Formats: sequence, C-alpha cells, structure tokens
Amino acid sequence: MINPKTQACLLLALLLSACGGGGEPPTQEPAAPAAGPATEGTEPATEPAAPVAAPQAKPEDGETVDEVTSSVSPIAQAVAATTPAPPAGLPSRWQQGKHFTALPAAQPVSVAPGQVEVTEIFWYGCGHCFTLEPQLEAWERGAKPDYVTVVRLPVVWNEVTREDARLFYTLEALGKVEALQLVVFRELHVNRRPLTIVAGNRVDTAATEKRVREFLAGHGITAEQFGGVYRSFAVESKIRQAENLARRYRADHTPMAVVQGKYITDVSMAGGVEPLMQLLTDLSVRERSAR
Repeated sequence: MINPKTQACLLLALLLSACGGGGEPPTQEPAAPAAGPATEGTEPATEPAAPVAAPQAKPEDGETVDEVTSSVSPIAQAVAATTPAPPAGLPSRWQQGKHFTALPAAQPVSVAPGQVEVTEIFWYGCGHCFTLEPQLEAWERGAKPDYVTVVRLPVVWNEVTREDARLFYTLEALGKVEALQLVVFRELHVNRRPLTIVAGNRVDTAATEKRVREFLAGHGITAEQFGGVYRSFAVESKIRQAENLARRYRADHTPMAVVQGKYITDVSMAGGVEPLMQLLTDLSVRERSAR
C-alpha cells in the first residue's frame, strides 16, 4: 500500500472511476472488507469520473461511482423483459427476472460434456468480490454438485482491471489460483497494499510488474517462473478472451455469476450470499437434469 496520506487521497479518487469503460484509468485502492457476509451490493461499471473529481459518497449497500445501481441493473431488466419462461424443474422460490435472468443467446462453455459451468465474474479491487470469495471457495470445495466446474472470469474494463486480469491469468498459468486467489484479495483489502501501481493517472506497468513479482516471490514463485508467463502470449490471449466474454455476458458490475453460459445472477438478485450459493446449485441441477 502506498503510505503517504496525500497519495492515498489521490488513489481513492482514482478508484471511484475504476469500473468505467475507457477514459483515464483508476488505481487499485482497495475497499476495507465488510464485517460480515454482504447481503447485497455490487461493484458497478459506469462512465468514469474525471481524474480530479471529488469522490462520491459510497452507499452502505454497495460501491458506486456516480450513482447507486439498483439491485437489478437496467441491463438485467431489459434482458428479463425479452426472455422466455423460467426453466422447468427449478424450485418455485426462484423467479426469473427477479432472482436471475436469461441471456438473449446462450454463450459457449469450456467444460466437458456432462459438466455444468458456473462462472464467477470478479475484480480483485472489488470489496464485495472479496466478501464473496471465501463462500464461493467453500461451495466449490464441498457443497456444489460434483459435475459443476467453477470458472473465474476477471473483468477487463480499463488499464487497472487489465493488469489485475494479467495477475489472475499468471496465477492460473502457474497453477496457483487455488492457493493464492484469496491471498491476493487479502493483500489489497486487509493489508491495503495495491498490486497495480498508478502514477500520473496512468498504470505504471514497470512498477506494477516489479510489485507483483515481489509479492509472488513471497509466496514461493521464482523470478524465472514469473517471467515465463506474466507477459506471455498465452496470458495476453486469455486477457483478450476475458474482455470479449465479459462483454457477451453483459458484465456491468462485479461480482456476477453465470450458469452454463445461460443465466446471470448476483448476490443482490439472489437475496444474499447463502441464497446465491443455493441458486447456483439449483440452476446447475436443472441444467444437468434437462440433458
């Protein structure tokens, strides 16, 4: 974390524009984690504020730039208005258009036949993603059906989120996501040390690479291992694919979840973290039984 108070103020102002598409990039100043599991609130993607603008007040139920997003985003409402009836075989407690919405066109999945893909759309700088991560990991380890494969998709909205996505795909290439995903979140939101460095309203790629290399070295990754993947063609390709896929999923905030490339939901829509885990299970069971 950058310690001087004067730099902290600048970083906070920049963070508030973190979810905008295009424009000047923000820093990765993390929000403090919630005291307990969040029941609503997301990290929205909105038009970026000017770099020198004063920070907007953050509502208690979410993180925003210019205004508070509704519990169901305008995109989700528009999708719900043109989608078919809820899938058969789903418990009656779940209502399509309220608890989840269907994408206009199902997107391809990367899992083997017989598997159901559940995608988490996240950003390391999102406090609500940090709150959700332990619950998602617990669900992934034991509560989910054994035929469900969890896929993580980092958003790529701007320079900061692009470098965060690079870090994720570096971990993935090194086989370290399971071991270090939550560790990265803690570095930002508990230790309050950003891994993406911003200087002069731009990401300092050299400083960022150095910071990430040092952080990963502290967790057993050698400079040679890091250098072989961090700016590799494979990682660059993954970043481009993530950007395109998040656009097709209409990812306008984080965290979000997608089931089998068809159904999108989030903590607010489901009614809380625990209901979200149950909804993901129920939608996955429905998808499996429909085959």
